[in-house]
Amino acid sequence: MINGDFRAFTDMVDRWAERYANIPGCRSTIQDVTREWFEQQLIETVMSALALKQGGKWSMQELPELWSETALTASVLPRYHIDMSIKRILGQRLGRVAA
Repeated sequence: MINGDFRAFTDMVDRWAERYANIPGCRSTIQDVTREWFEQQLIETVMSALALKQGGKWSMQELPELWSETALTASVLPRYHIDMSIKRILGQRLGRVAA
C-alpha cells in the first residue's frame, strides 16, 4: 500500500494529467498506472530484503529498518525509470503526447 497523498506520487499524477489534459477522464487511468509502478518499486524493495534475509546477509532484526516508512519512501524517490514506464503505458492506453 502506498499513501495516495505522498508528494512524489501526487506530483507525478498531476504532471501526467496536465500533459493529457485534452483527454476527458484521463486522471483515473493516470492514477492507476502511476500507483501500479510505485507499488512495483516497493514490492521489489521488499523482495530484495527477503532475498538478503534468506541469503543470510540480513537478520529478522535488521529487516524492519528496510521496511520502515523512511526506507520505503527512499526506495521510490529515484523516479526516472518509474516515469519512463508510466510514459510507455499511458502512451499505449491514452495515446502519445508531445514531449
